[in-house]
Amino acid sequence: MIPDYDYMANKFKATLVTWEDIDRWCGKISRDVADTFKVDTIIGIARGGVVPARILSDRLWVKDMLSVKTEHWGLTATKDGEAVLKTKIDTDLRGRKVLVVDDITDTGESMSVAYNYIKSLHPDELKSATMLHINRSKYVPDYYAELITEKNWAWFIFPWNVYEDLNNLIRKSISDYADIDKVRESLKQDYDLDTSNLDIETILEDLVHFGKMKRQNNRYVTVQ
Repeated sequence: MIPDYDYMANKFKATLVTWEDIDRWCGKISRDVADTFKVDTIIGIARGGVVPARILSDRLWVKDMLSVKTEHWGLTATKDGEAVLKTKIDTDLRGRKVLVVDDITDTGESMSVAYNYIKSLHPDELKSATMLHINRSKYVPDYYAELITEKNWAWFIFPWNVYEDLNNLIRKSISDYADIDKVRESLKQDYDLDTSNLDIETILEDLVHFGKMKRQNNRYVTVQ
């Protein structure tokens, strides 16, 4: 079965999501939505749903875009307890046809919390969309671009989450100072993560600059 993050071992599969992936997924969602649902307002779930919501607002020609914020995930592939709503909206949704958007339905808790809150604001009609839907999720969105099953499960690293996820994965994988080649090797060995298309040196230097890592000569270690 798909791993449960509460007791997941340090080693699991991770994969980098490209902007081409996102464009393809949002393209499919926009066409499916346009064929079945006339959207007046799009609401992105911060943080992960804001970018796909903005892309969909462009593709669907919907200028009215809002955002709510839920919190659930902590460190990469670990949970911060139950999903909770952190930021609400001060907008009358009566008479509006609303699409709520997130990047992925994993446990489904974030989308469920956001959906139920938005429903309480009495939109005329409410539907949900995510780029990826994991089949173990308790919540099934009305629209999704790709179904993730046990066979193709991975921890998906979106372009807006590269620094946070890489910092957390490196922390899990490396306990002492390591050079760039060792960092790449460990990420590949522990997470089957191909970083050949990433400028790892710049990312590591940025993490040093922001106090997330320390550098000693040409070797790096995360700050605990």
